[in-house]
Amino acid sequence: MNENSETSDIAGIFSSLGAEKKQALRMAGQLLKRAGQLSVELNITKAEALQGLLETVTCGSRGEIKPSEQEATGVAKEQKTRKNQA
Repeated sequence: MNENSETSDIAGIFSSLGAEKKQALRMAGQLLKRAGQLSVELNITKAEALQGLLETVTCGSRGEIKPSEQEATGVAKEQKTRKNQA
C-alpha cells in the first residue's frame, strides 16, 4: 500500500467519525507519522502501531477506553455497572 492510499484510507475513517475532508486528511497524515515513530520506538511493525492508534481513535470517539486499558484501570467494571443501571 502506498503512502497516498494509506492516507486516503485512514482519512475515510476520520470522515466517518465526522471530520471534514481537509481535517480528516491532515489527521490521517499525523496518525501515520506517529505510527512510524512508534514502530521505531517500540520495535514493532508500523501496522501494529497503526492498529493501536486507530483503536484509540475509535474508542475515544465513542467516549470509551481501549479494552486493553480497561483491565488495567478497572474501568470495565464501572462501565458495565453504569450500563446495567440505565
